[in-house]
Amino acid sequence: MKYIDAKRVRIKIGDMWESPMLNVLLSEEDGVVVARCLEFTVSAHGRLENDAIESLAEAIKEYVLTAIENKTIHALYDPARQKYWRAFKEIEKKKSIALLNKSINLSLKNDYFQAMNRTEPELIYV
Repeated sequence: MKYIDAKRVRIKIGDMWESPMLNVLLSEEDGVVVARCLEFTVSAHGRLENDAIESLAEAIKEYVLTAIENKTIHALYDPARQKYWRAFKEIEKKKSIALLNKSINLSLKNDYFQAMNRTEPELIYV
């Protein structure tokens, strides 16, 4: 198994339900891409990353509907094993470092250092 990406997604079912942000770990296993939702014991696969994530959305829909039908929504949260969470965090860390380096290098390339030094920072909440 090779971990290939970490994504944060929301699953929306029409205007009826939207999930909170979910953590999805993508790996390559036996020539297919596996998308694993870390908040639920739900995974799906596909030929490509998008296929796997779309299959995962359908699997999560069924998972939620089954919990509603069986009156077990209190048990929906069933987190993945720690090894998957660690892999997710490691991929996120690498992506964050790459984005930070890219943004700083772009600023240096455009010779913004002096202007940045004179400008007050602005905090943006997401």
